[in-house]
Amino acid sequence: MLFLKSIFVLLHILTAAAWFGLGLRLAAQARRALALETQAAQALLEEGGATVRLMGVFLVATLIFGLGALLSGGGFGVYGAPYHTSLLLLLVLIGLQWGLLRPSWQGLQQVLSGHAPDAQQAERYRKRIAMATGLGHFLWAVILVLMYWNTLVAASG
Repeated sequence: MLFLKSIFVLLHILTAAAWFGLGLRLAAQARRALALETQAAQALLEEGGATVRLMGVFLVATLIFGLGALLSGGGFGVYGAPYHTSLLLLLVLIGLQWGLLRPSWQGLQQVLSGHAPDAQQAERYRKRIAMATGLGHFLWAVILVLMYWNTLVAASG
């Protein structure tokens, strides 16, 4: 079981890191798309849309691999509140991804695809994208601290 748990932990870390890394440039891409002409903006937004979809896949994979590591390591009873809280926050992060970031990116694509894009609406979507990625990265950092909370507390005491 230790080998299986180690594989799950490794995959959990890799998919979480991939999500984090993919999201680093999204807000900048959205801002850049507002300054480009329609065709160039659409090309950039299509690439960003693929990134947003991959981020969603990596988040779900992070949850699956995290649950696999938890269950192969003894289940919920073995792990304390920091792990349970981190799983809850991961669900919140998935909700943020699918409920705010993805629809905002799609909205920005739709607004900028027209012949006369609504600049105010496009700016609102850009701000939502920046907020969603920023909040997502903050949650990710909180989850990371929670995952190592027991180690941090043991090291300080």
